This record gives sequence, structure tokens and C-alpha cells, in this order.
Amino acid sequence: MIEPAVAFTLFDKVLAVVGLLREGKKERTAKTDQALKALYSALSETKKYISEENAGGAKNRDMEWKIAELWHKASIPLREIDPELAEKCFLKGSYWLEPEAWTEERIAQTDIAIDTVFEATRALLLK
Repeated sequence: MIEPAVAFTLFDKVLAVVGLLREGKKERTAKTDQALKALYSALSETKKYISEENAGGAKNRDMEWKIAELWHKASIPLREIDPELAEKCFLKGSYWLEPEAWTEERIAQTDIAIDTVFEATRALLLK
């Protein structure tokens, strides 16, 4: 039979571990939320810009650079959560820095089409 003092000590240690696990989960959730906010910001600005351009709007290099920065910023919190998606975001930012340097083939090879990144973001949301 376990002595009461030993049982209480073990119980305290179990509670401490459970507490650490909960804190770790909260931290992971906060990091995921931060990453999702950055992703949605990049996605919404990109979709808005593409929509305006498709409606006959002129190219706006300042806006493209802003979009590039949003994608690069989104890649940072993602690196610990989803490295593959972080890489896509970084490449997406690189695309917006120099869109003329990217062919349709290169976009397909790197799998950074806006719909692909949107679906990856949705999958992260549902995790």
C-alpha cells in the first residue's frame, strides 16, 4: 500500500504535468491563431487586389509589395505549426515581389496558386 504522503506527492506531480500540458496546448492554440490571422490578412488583401485587377484595375506595384510583405510575415508564425505551408507563403511573397519572374509552370511546380493556399489555410483552421 502506498503511504498517503507519497500518494499526495505523486498526485501533485500528475496535476503539475496536466497543467503543463494544458499550458502547452494554450500556447499552441495562440500560435495557430496568430498564424491564421496573418494568413487571412494576406489572403484577403491578395484576393481583393486580384479581383480589382480582373475588373480592369491597373497594376499597383506598391500594393503588390504590401501583399508580398503580408505573405512573408505570414510565413514566420507558420514555420513551427506547418512548415510546408510556411514555405508556400514565403514563395507566395516572393512571387508578389517579382510577379513577372514567375511562369504559370513555376507557380504550378511550387503549388502556390491562391486557391491552393486558401485550402491549406482552411485545413489549418480545422485542425
